[in-house]
Amino acid sequence: MNTPEPGTSRLACGRSADQVLDQVADDRGADQDEHQKHCPHCQAALAEYGRLWAPLRTLAEEHVSAPDSIIDTALTRIRGSVEHADYGVLDSPEGHTRIAARVVVVTARECAQQTPGVRVALSKHITDRGSASGSGAGSEWAGAEVTAGVAGRSTAIEITLAADYGQNLPELAERVRRQVSDRVRELTDLEPVQITVVIDDVFD
Repeated sequence: MNTPEPGTSRLACGRSADQVLDQVADDRGADQDEHQKHCPHCQAALAEYGRLWAPLRTLAEEHVSAPDSIIDTALTRIRGSVEHADYGVLDSPEGHTRIAARVVVVTARECAQQTPGVRVALSKHITDRGSASGSGAGSEWAGAEVTAGVAGRSTAIEITLAADYGQNLPELAERVRRQVSDRVRELTDLEPVQITVVIDDVFD
């Protein structure tokens, strides 16, 4: 399936939004390169585009030609989700709400920090130019960061943390994942489509 000619829209990581859309439209969302596998911005976009494209795929499977108006509407909504690359977008009859990726970062960091067994989880907001600024005491600790990608109603989060020594690490990661997912959903109404937990150190 062909989408309109690629424009200049970019995800926060710098990837072409149109190329990601083509990937989803051609049902190649699972065929991810190494960058996409580890990029929260791409993961959020792939999930959001997949959600918005699903009705068209359903029509295609039923051998019904989708009206141009439906395709145009889907493309408009998909392109609108990356109009502000660092913001999630929630639509309602009353208007639009934009939620910055840094809000998701802070929410996820605070929630992870409060999980028993987590020693430290700090945040660095990563821009599309690759620069980073630390947040919180001890932010110089190498690798301690939370990053988040947002697209439409979808968000993908990566949390790097240090754990208390003696914790069952896979169980700790699952607790962090579950609590962060619930809290982000509760406070932002965004849908966490992927939460990656990286345990980089343990402290006595």
